[in-house]
Order: sequence, then C-alpha cells, then structure tokens
Amino acid sequence: MNSQIASALLAGSLLFVAACGGGSDGDSSATTTTVDPSNVSATTAAPATTEAPATTTTVAMVVEGATVIVANGNIAGGSAGRMSDALALEGFTVGTPVNGTEKVDDSVVYHVDDATAQAVATSLAAKLGGVIVEALPEEPPIEGEFTGDVLLLLGNAQADKSIAELSGASTNVDAIENDGSTVVVANGSGVSGSAGRMTEQLEAAGFTVGTPTNSTAQATESVVYYASDDAKADADVLATAMGGLTVLELPDDVPTDSGTLDGDILVVLGTDEADKSLADLAG
Repeated sequence: MNSQIASALLAGSLLFVAACGGGSDGDSSATTTTVDPSNVSATTAAPATTEAPATTTTVAMVVEGATVIVANGNIAGGSAGRMSDALALEGFTVGTPVNGTEKVDDSVVYHVDDATAQAVATSLAAKLGGVIVEALPEEPPIEGEFTGDVLLLLGNAQADKSIAELSGASTNVDAIENDGSTVVVANGSGVSGSAGRMTEQLEAAGFTVGTPTNSTAQATESVVYYASDDAKADADVLATAMGGLTVLELPDDVPTDSGTLDGDILVVLGTDEADKSLADLAG
C-alpha cells in the first residue's frame, strides 16, 4: 500500500509539473501562451515602424501623365513662362502659360478629378517647397479656358525662384570653385527629368551650365567627359563633387541625342547618381 500511495503521489506530482509547464518556465508560460505570437509580431514590428519614414521620404516624383499649366498669379511679369521652362527641365509635361485672375502670395496647385493628375500635383507641390494642393474649382482662376490637368497659380513667394531653391536641394551645398567651363548634363539614367534636376543643382553650386539633354545609352554609373584640355581641371572638380566619378576625354561619337556637345564638359548621368543631392554624392 505504501508503495502504491507513493507511486500515485509521484504520478500526481508529475502531472502537476507538466500542467504548469515545468521548472523555471512555469512563471513565463502563462505569459507566453497569452502573448507569444502577438508579442513577437509586435516586437518585430517596432523596427519596421522606425524604418517606415525613410520609405516615405524616398517616394519617387510623379511627373508624367498630366499636363501642367502655370498661371501668373504674382507681380513678376513673365514668371509663369519661366516657371514653365523650369518645370519642363524637371520632366513635367507643361502647356502654354496663362495669366491668373487673382494675385496670391503663396502658390496653389490645383488638379482635375483624376488619380494621376493628383499624383503629379502632389509632386509639383513638393518641388515648390510644399505648397497647398486643392481640387480644381468649377471656375479655374485663370483668363481663358483651362486646357490642362494640373494648374499652378504661381504666387509672389515662388515667382522667379529656381526649383532647387524652392525644394531646398541646394541648402547643404557649399559653392564649388571652378574656372567656368560650361557643363551639360545628359540623362543616361532613365529617370525622367533627372538631368534637369542635376543641372539646377550644379548651377546652384556655382557651375556654368548648358541645356540638359538625353544620352544615347543608359548607364549605371555617371561619367564626366571633357572636350578640351582647358576644361579638364573643371571636369576633375565636378567629378569629385559628384562622389569621385570617372573622367574621360570626350569621344568623337558624342553620346548625346544630337551627337554634339554645346559646352565644355558632358556629364552622362547614370542611375547611381540620378536624383541624389550633391551633398549626398560628396558624402
């Protein structure tokens, strides 16, 4: 009987230990069974949340699929035309500039009821430093008929300022000393408008720039070409400013759409450097 009681007691003890989860895990088992899957996911989600803003800030600009009309809503004559030219260099599709029916201090970007037009309007507003975006009213604030998808009513605060200045792209770039060779940027990245945007950055940094163009072939890494020995020193300075690019003498077959170079230095802009600031490239 004693041995049977002892066996029964031993079996009961084992069942009790098993039911509790056993040993030092006993206290944590209740927590684990309650929170195990959810807590692991929640704990793993925390780093993802901290990384999310980086994804938000690197969202690509939408510049295609909608026509932008710039209306002069400020006191600077001809500013709508000049902004239209600047936006075209950024890759936006622009229509004929018009006059606004009102003068405003801060620009407003309007868009028609269309998802692509709204995306282009949002990108345009960001380029201008974060101006207001609104749905296009039934009576657009312009003289004549509105024939586009996105309307920029250009205000005094943004009139005759460069896109780089408005977007803050050049705020961390010091002036770069050079001898004034004319730099032409050719888009070899496949990123629409990137040659225009890099041109503006180079101009803000003190380089003399020409009209951006397209390259005859896409490239991963940018290359700097110089057309004469006199321009080589500036080519070296530019290559260093862009993170240490390869510098080569301009070949006879100039890698631009026209086959010519209207300048002294050609930058074939590749995907590695497209839409990056000079400050980021210089490291």
